[in-house]
Amino acid sequence: PQATRVLVLLNMVLDEDLTNDEDFGMLEEEVREEVGKYGKLLSMKIPRPQDGCAPSAVKKIFLEYATPSDAMNAEKELKGRAFGPNVVDASYFSEESYARNALS
Repeated sequence: PQATRVLVLLNMVLDEDLTNDEDFGMLEEEVREEVGKYGKLLSMKIPRPQDGCAPSAVKKIFLEYATPSDAMNAEKELKGRAFGPNVVDASYFSEESYARNALS
């Protein structure tokens, strides 16, 4: 798929990260700090089951960068990297769907 400003990360969110606000806050902080190293991060969405989003969006991390090249840099650095017991996967996501909050 063509590079966009929005990157989706898989295999970084565990069920327990989403259950309470404290763990969720720690996850958000940790991810924001890490992914901010690779480009200018404009926004981030980590859907939770209680957010009313599509079940397929839960346990994914959506990152909006300032430019496609920032997102490409992040994709290159993060994809295939170990995060806890998992290996991170990354792919591009539609900027339009992200803006509409149509996460999947």
